[in-house]
Amino acid sequence: MDHKNLTGHDGTVHEGLLNSHTGHLVDVACDAGRYSVVHPYEKLDPARLTDSPLSCPACVTANSPTTAQLHRGRMAYRYAEGVVALADRRKAPPAQDDEGLRLAFLALAEENPPPRSLYSLIREHVTDMLTDRALAVPKGVPQVLVPYKRYTGGTVQAPVGPGDRLMHYSAAGGYFEYVWVDGLAETPDGVVVTVHEKGRCPVTYSAHEIGRRYSKLDWSPLPSAGTIQR
Repeated sequence: MDHKNLTGHDGTVHEGLLNSHTGHLVDVACDAGRYSVVHPYEKLDPARLTDSPLSCPACVTANSPTTAQLHRGRMAYRYAEGVVALADRRKAPPAQDDEGLRLAFLALAEENPPPRSLYSLIREHVTDMLTDRALAVPKGVPQVLVPYKRYTGGTVQAPVGPGDRLMHYSAAGGYFEYVWVDGLAETPDGVVVTVHEKGRCPVTYSAHEIGRRYSKLDWSPLPSAGTIQR
């Protein structure tokens, strides 16, 4: 998540919390809410970005060393860490997809419910964490890149690793195909990727074909994962 100073409608300078890949405004560091900077359905005008110092008293307080733990962005980050940790403990797919995160959010809400005003910030931090994972693969794996669409906006090119789950969507037929990556190998003609769909024989594609056909959905489950207790 990006932190940039923004001028509000009343001229007050807030600390803005922005999507790290699209630059869209998510919220502000104080409790004034994002609509102190943009009106409903209004996009953030880049002209509102400013190098001027913060003048919103609550944003200044949020950035004080003595109250840093109460900064809304940092509070949301801690909740996001809890959500991802709970999702990881489910171990097997869909540990890192929407269902795993949904169950983790529910479990977290029962144990230590966050304020609703933090939900959008928690979601942004979770998305950043998932993106970092999607961009990481074990050392020594040949690099093959496929699109990875971030949940809160923005698409990056992510490397493919063994155990990753990929998705192919046929718009014409409304068909979602999910495959798991069995392995990558160097050949005289370039890198090839072997994948399998549930209940079907493995299929091998060239790096170009896999990048054109599939996008990355999630990564291989962590070996130390367990199960969420609910």
